[in-house]
Amino acid sequence: MIQEFSVQNFLSFKDKQTISFTATSDKTLSDELIFEPKSGVKLLKMIVIYGANASGKSNLLQAIQSLWMIIFSPFDKEDEKIGLFQPFELTKNEPTQYHIIFWVNGKKYEYELIHNGTSILYEKMKYTSDGGVLSEMYVRNFGEPIQFGSTLKMKAKQRDDFNKDTLHNHTVLSTLNKKNINAPLVMKELYDWIKNNVHELNVHQDSEKIAEQAESNPEIKSLILELLNKADFNISDFNLVDFKIPKDIRNKIQDDNELSEAIKERLLKPQKQIVFLHETESEKFQISFGMESSGTQTYFRLARLLYDLKKGENILMEDELEDSLHYDLLLHYLQTYLQASCNSQLIFATHNQLLLDENWMIRRDMVWFVEKERSTSKSILYRASDMGIHKNLSLLNAYRIGKLGAKPLLGSTFLNSGKYEAEN
Repeated sequence: MIQEFSVQNFLSFKDKQTISFTATSDKTLSDELIFEPKSGVKLLKMIVIYGANASGKSNLLQAIQSLWMIIFSPFDKEDEKIGLFQPFELTKNEPTQYHIIFWVNGKKYEYELIHNGTSILYEKMKYTSDGGVLSEMYVRNFGEPIQFGSTLKMKAKQRDDFNKDTLHNHTVLSTLNKKNINAPLVMKELYDWIKNNVHELNVHQDSEKIAEQAESNPEIKSLILELLNKADFNISDFNLVDFKIPKDIRNKIQDDNELSEAIKERLLKPQKQIVFLHETESEKFQISFGMESSGTQTYFRLARLLYDLKKGENILMEDELEDSLHYDLLLHYLQTYLQASCNSQLIFATHNQLLLDENWMIRRDMVWFVEKERSTSKSILYRASDMGIHKNLSLLNAYRIGKLGAKPLLGSTFLNSGKYEAEN
């Protein structure tokens, strides 16, 4: 679980901005909303991000994802650029900097990273070894050998292997993704956790892949069907079936001399499609996935997402989670997640202001705002619980009237262009 994340010089985040997942003293639904990886360390299981369009909400989610990807994913070639380097436009010659504190299996980790478009300039990983005190796992400066902490008890060959195989555009841990190095157990455990438990932004977009996973894992299918049924979609089953190209279309493709053989092969390749079985009181019928409503398609994907959240210790991020969902269904989904999960984290951006009025589920320390300064075009982060709004006052009303910022400044509804056209 993430405890704190900071980023500087990434997309619209010019100056260092920090988002905290540490809970305040608020006692609201502490059992459902808070997990303690260690006694006294109270971390929120859900973070909600608000802001106007183009304020930086998506950039924040991308920043979190980019850090994990750089930690875990190596590049094949030494001259390959770090594509995740996306600095603020006015400081694009300066490096991007990250800092994160997170917990894995009761161990605390603290990681710092500085990089530009070609190289890792600095990185440092600390962790809690026996006794719970932060110890240095490794530290690395550009052009210098990696220094490993004494608590790892690494042999000379292990240190040599890392220094030889960690290229200048690799992070230390990402080297394990391409090389079979005999690394210390704590490094392997951390690598495996990032690989299996940290998910990319808006994961599970491929509906056919979800259906394939459901076919091979009855638990996934059972959970998806249960959620679809609770959502009152009248869906009792779904299957991945072969899609047969009509004979006349197949013949036209084969007889088209303007198409290359490679294109014909791709077009005629056997395909699959998802078919949902609907049941009413008197009959059954099938509908293909593409003919279902956009809300049904979205909820199918979110049901798969809930399976990961329910398993525990997963980190998942969604941009505009509420897309195509009825508000009551969105609330039901979030409540189901909070009651079903133990130590997963869901981080999502939304435009749905009504959530701000759900005091029974959305605490003020869970709500973060992103605002872009007009004079500088840089994004800033701040938390609702730090804004001094009295607990008896509506957070929704405060946001609507502009007390919390992070809203579009739209101005008059009259268009000057209309005046110009009338005069001419």
